Amino acid sequence: MPRATVRSSRRRSASGSLVAGLLIFAIVTGGIVAVALQFGDRQDTTTIGVADQSSASATLTRELAAPRTAREAAERFVRAWEERDYRAMYALLSSAARQQIDEAQFIRRYEAISAEMGERSLQVTLGEALPGTMRFPIHVVRETTRVGRLEEDNAIPIVREGDAFRIDWTPSLIVADLGDGRVEWIPTVPQRGRLLDVKGRPLAQLGLVNKVGVVPGQIRDEHLLLERLSTLLNVPSETIRQRYAGGQPDWFMPVATLPDPIDPGLLEQLAGIPGVVVRQWPERVYPLGPAAAHVTGYLSEVSAEELERRAADGYEPGDRIGRAGIEAWAEDFLRGRRGGRLVIVGPDGRERRFLAEIPAQPAADVLTTIDTDLQEAAYRALGDRVGSVVAIDPRSGAIRALVSNPSFDPNRFILGLRTDEWQALNDEQRRPLIDRATQVGYPTGSTFKVVTMAAGLAYLGLRAESRFDCPPTFSLPGSSVVWRDWNPRGQGQLTLHDALVQSCNTVFFQIGAQLDERDPNLLPQMARAFGFGSETGLTELPETAGLVPDPSWKRRERGDYWARGDAVNLSIGQGFFLATPLQLADAYAALANGGTLWQPFLVERVVAIDGSERFHAEPKARGALPLTPEQIDTIRAALRDVVARPNGTAWSAFQGFTVSVAGKTGTAESGQETPHAWFVAIAPAENPELVLVVMVEHGGEGSRVAAPIARQILETAQQAGYFQR
Repeated sequence: MPRATVRSSRRRSASGSLVAGLLIFAIVTGGIVAVALQFGDRQDTTTIGVADQSSASATLTRELAAPRTAREAAERFVRAWEERDYRAMYALLSSAARQQIDEAQFIRRYEAISAEMGERSLQVTLGEALPGTMRFPIHVVRETTRVGRLEEDNAIPIVREGDAFRIDWTPSLIVADLGDGRVEWIPTVPQRGRLLDVKGRPLAQLGLVNKVGVVPGQIRDEHLLLERLSTLLNVPSETIRQRYAGGQPDWFMPVATLPDPIDPGLLEQLAGIPGVVVRQWPERVYPLGPAAAHVTGYLSEVSAEELERRAADGYEPGDRIGRAGIEAWAEDFLRGRRGGRLVIVGPDGRERRFLAEIPAQPAADVLTTIDTDLQEAAYRALGDRVGSVVAIDPRSGAIRALVSNPSFDPNRFILGLRTDEWQALNDEQRRPLIDRATQVGYPTGSTFKVVTMAAGLAYLGLRAESRFDCPPTFSLPGSSVVWRDWNPRGQGQLTLHDALVQSCNTVFFQIGAQLDERDPNLLPQMARAFGFGSETGLTELPETAGLVPDPSWKRRERGDYWARGDAVNLSIGQGFFLATPLQLADAYAALANGGTLWQPFLVERVVAIDGSERFHAEPKARGALPLTPEQIDTIRAALRDVVARPNGTAWSAFQGFTVSVAGKTGTAESGQETPHAWFVAIAPAENPELVLVVMVEHGGEGSRVAAPIARQILETAQQAGYFQR
């Protein structure tokens, strides 16, 4: 079939006499007035494609003059179609076609079919008229979000009406063989992949919920139904009524979603209301609920803005998308890709013509590093305290537990959030959606002392046996500022080893001052070598870099010089220093494994339905501690005695525990009356399998608050099979 790309051509005929010219002038002038009256108010013109000023001007020109040749009519129809100027297309229809469909119906028909196909662009190539006819072949190419490229051949029939040429339109010109049918997309939606823990137990999967619905035809007393349902479901009566309004008498109209299993007493009350039905429904469920919310994340409906950006990826209105946690990180793995068939269906509901098909791409399962036993134990042990817990495997950087509190229940995003629940999520004081383990930096208090000790060993030549006085106070020469030890009586003369065991502040103040005197950058440099001041590299969750202050930072950010007192504050993790619980866990993991600073990770593997791996995590080192093996052993020996010896600050919390534990307590000034409580545990002390960080905001002393929480978690770990070697 000969084809030619549409080009603008306009034939003009000159008049042969003055009379003919005047006649034409009168006809054209009258036409302009008529068209202006018909199309003068065009603020509601639907233009989906190109709609700049030149296009609008060209459209108006086409409307003012009827096509003078059959080809011109076909060309103008095609151009308007490509520009999605459905009003201009309708203006070209024959009188007979206009009698069959009005302009509004015509526009709706084209727009509905375009939307059903997911049409992104349209190109029409116009051929030469078939011999002896006014039928112009066309080749239509649609780029769609649902089936990709869709091509077909069709033909535009032209009829003559007086001196003009018009489109003898039927619905089959939209899509061949459409007739009185409709275009329908029949989707095949893959089931979203599961989130599994390290032992294959579900963190998120397809489960059952209970849909509470109303069958309008079975209602006996609407007032009573609304009153009782509102009380039982805590949903306003008007909201319930709106949810079933418009339903057919035999339709099941869901009004609320409840978790499974449903309380038997509630189920009995619901069943006693005529017109109310409870049905089980498959939905995504999170078995650990708030205990793992910041790890799993949650789903919510895709927004209009996201649909515009991601329509090409197969997203459609009503789809859910991962909003946080691994649900967001693994979205492309978990969702698969919707497939389906595009068909023409007749008024009887039967398929009339197959247009295209695209197979669905199955979703994949995500196997995480999380251990459900530890995750739930950490959540229980933290209780209603504000804070976080991180457990990491020091041999690889795999995160075994990560809890942040206050938390939220990701199931509520599936079940539907009540107004009070939405307000709680947006509470600026509690901020339950913030992951305190990775997104909040804190002063770490005495847990930082291992960094100061490391710098003393590496840069000052200190040894475990180096001796210091531990007075109750410390001051710099010529300064009136007084820094205090936690023990108001002081602790006498101590070795460096015992200074860490007993957590003597004033010893570490001395070391910090000596380091600063030699070079103000030495202590900040060692802190960065432990991974502080930069993100850990965790890809699955957002995190903050924290802050390691140094002279250049203070000049740049504060416009002030670096004072020795800044180094004194830094020596015990105070002052400007900030770190996340995850950074602290990663730093201690480096001590536990002999010096390797790992990049933490939460996803171990992504496995497709056929068993093939689509992603596999390998441990990735991001640095090494600038310490000798002997220096690392010196620090670890002191950490062991923090727990094992009666003079250690965590000894009382771990009395009677059968697993050897090394650790460090921390009590950090918080800017409020009550300090932050910290504890870091390494277990077992000799062959570490876990590094555990417990942080309680404004919790009090680390030895009295955080350390007992850590013991509870480690006891569960032991029961779950850890520490058996």
